Amino acid sequence: MIWLRGALFTGALAFLVLTFVNASWLVTAPPGRPRLIANGGIAQDYQPGGRAAPCPARAILPPLHAILEDTARAVFTARRMGADYVAIDVVRTADNHLALYPDADLGCRTEATGAVSQMTMAQLARLDAGHGYSADGGKTFPLRGNGRGLIPSLDEILAANPMGRFIYRFPGNDVAAVPLLIETLARNGHDAKALGEGFVGNAALVSAVNKALPGVWTIDPAKGRACASDYRWKGWTSLVPATCQGATMIAALDNAFTLWGWPNRVQQRIEGVGGHVLAVASDGTGDSLGTGLRHARELPQVPAAFHGTVLIDNFWTVAPALRPDMDARTNAEAVAAQERDDNTP
Repeated sequence: MIWLRGALFTGALAFLVLTFVNASWLVTAPPGRPRLIANGGIAQDYQPGGRAAPCPARAILPPLHAILEDTARAVFTARRMGADYVAIDVVRTADNHLALYPDADLGCRTEATGAVSQMTMAQLARLDAGHGYSADGGKTFPLRGNGRGLIPSLDEILAANPMGRFIYRFPGNDVAAVPLLIETLARNGHDAKALGEGFVGNAALVSAVNKALPGVWTIDPAKGRACASDYRWKGWTSLVPATCQGATMIAALDNAFTLWGWPNRVQQRIEGVGGHVLAVASDGTGDSLGTGLRHARELPQVPAAFHGTVLIDNFWTVAPALRPDMDARTNAEAVAAQERDDNTP
């Protein structure tokens, strides 16, 4: 019996030590507030999983507004509504410009077919970016004609909003687009590192960005998910896994409580090894950042002490719940968004 009491005492002591070592409340809540990433700027509201569909434009809910992601209006409206960052997609054109467009191929969203990289910027600018959007499987196209001439170049966006902060993504993980992006930023006097901007891609693309812009914020989603997974297994020791060194942890809010010391201790540890913490609604797979918040009702999952970044897919609906003083919607638009938010999964 003596050995049993000893084992129980040792176990209880170990439990207490682990509890204190990983207690979030023992770490002073960091100053500031969460930084909001508007995914695509102001985008259409997609069906659950719609952004990852083979043709996302055919997976939207009935439009509550006519704004299309990755357009100038989408970027500037998101900024006006309180976005700290706008996640934009940059694609090479045939004449060595970078166009803002969500896909590497034109067939889903426009009336054209083929790769974006096979068209000049002038040709892209004549297309209808809203041509393919449908909320009923292709029976009707409520945004057709509304996107004519709205595919912008990155030069246009940077010239109009030089102090805007962006998260750059590269559809198809096109490494050849990286030097073009560096040139475009330099040409516009846009200092990505000083602005704290991020670059998203697979390992090869992130490596190319790191080589061109040492010390800039890069996000490899696969590495970010591996960091979170390894931390769940090893974080109880207070040691930070090697996969988290300089990485952006992808923290899915639906199970973030399984991260040892969430949120304060996690943020302290990850930032202590040069990393970042990105909160998402669900963590996704492959090279995707995951699913951002789609509903205002998901906001209570973001801890009050969290000061990392939060990916928001439906900025039109979610942002005003956090930043009501920056709501750019009309009263009718706000009511329609609230009704949608209350009644859709």
